[in-house]
This record gives sequence, structure tokens and C-alpha cells, in this order.
Amino acid sequence: MRTFTEIINLAEQNQWCVRPNCTTCGSHEFREELKKLTGEHGAGIADALCATSVGALQNLTNWDDAVHVALGEIDEARDMDRVLKSWLPTLQSNIELADLVLFYFVKRGAIFAPMSVEVLNEWINACKGLAIITKHESLLESLIYTLGDRIGDDQELMKIIEAASIDSRKIRQALEKSANYI
Repeated sequence: MRTFTEIINLAEQNQWCVRPNCTTCGSHEFREELKKLTGEHGAGIADALCATSVGALQNLTNWDDAVHVALGEIDEARDMDRVLKSWLPTLQSNIELADLVLFYFVKRGAIFAPMSVEVLNEWINACKGLAIITKHESLLESLIYTLGDRIGDDQELMKIIEAASIDSRKIRQALEKSANYI
């Protein structure tokens, strides 16, 4: 059985589409290869993602789209929880992954993601900590959209956002859209 990293490399070699919302092919070949991971217990994609090094993902072509597609194939909250919990300890090695999961999965909420409220909150808190340390523009923007009117509850984070909004049109727009314009 292949690893998730091997499947990403195979997709690159064969020039498979891995775009999450491709309206032409639906990333069919890539999704079919992911389905081969499922196995008897149905959690093969989650197992493969848990075994994937968060930091090593960045070295792969189109890793972000591939992760987006793979996470989208997970239907069970317990499987998504296992993946995200396995990634939390090393999340600082891939801020773009933290941002991707926050924006495309955590932002939807526990009911629609699927994931438990506990893991959703753990991911948000980890992203807040990373954003405060790194001041990563896209992560800050995703936190604004994810937290909405709760963004002001964290004063330390809000100070970072206010400072970033001076130079970042993206941050200003996110604040305006979330009705928290400074």
C-alpha cells in the first residue's frame, strides 16, 4: 500500500489533477488512488495522513491541494480528529497547512467539517498561537473569518491583527467583511 506522500508524487509524475474543486475532472485519478487506501476498516486515508510528516509536505508539488482533497474524502469526525490531533504537535513546521485546515475545514464548524468541537477548538487555539508568533498574513486573515465576532475576545491576537491591518489590505478587508473594522 502506498503512503500519502507517494500518492502525491505519483500524481505529479502522471500529471493528475489534484485541484479540490476541479469542474473538469473532479481530480478523479487522484481520488481513485486515495480510495485504494481505504482498506477493510475504512479509515485508510486518515491512517495515511496521520503517518505523513507535516514539515515534509511542503517539499511536494501541489501538496496543499492534495491535502485539501484528501481531507475532503474523510467522512467520520473520529477520523478527522485523529488526523488533526496527529498534526497539532508539529504544526509550527508548516503554517500553510495550519491555515489551509483552518480556512477550509475548521471554519465550517464541527457539524459540517466533520470534526469534534474539542479538536476544532484545539486547532483554533494552535492557529492563534502561531499567528501571534509569526504574524502570518493569511493565517491572521483565516482567523478573522473563522472567529467572526469572537475575534475581539483574544486581546493579544487582536493587537497583532490591528498592527497587521495597517499594511495589509487583506486583513482590512477581512475585518470589514466580518463587521469588526478597526
